[in-house]
Amino acid sequence: MSAETESQTLLVEVLTASGCGRCQKIKALAKAVIAELNDDRVRYQEINVVDEIDYAVSLGVMSTPAIALDGEMVFAAPHSKAKLRQAILDRLGGHPTDQGKGN
Repeated sequence: MSAETESQTLLVEVLTASGCGRCQKIKALAKAVIAELNDDRVRYQEINVVDEIDYAVSLGVMSTPAIALDGEMVFAAPHSKAKLRQAILDRLGGHPTDQGKGN
């Protein structure tokens, strides 16, 4: 990976808690959006807020699930795949390497 490509990567962090039913849905939604984008610049990471409480607090997470993009909380919970997809594309400059389709 070139330095230019490396600088354009995006980390999608799903902040969850064990036993959270909505968290399972949001994890699946985030994974689906990332798969549809098919862009190797987008990385996925799950973060358990109990294990990483200081990080969750620093992001302003008040409840789970939440989604952060590159360490900035963007959604307390996204309302749709389309909104999450658009937020990711906006962070990437609107230029996915493969224009996946999704709603």
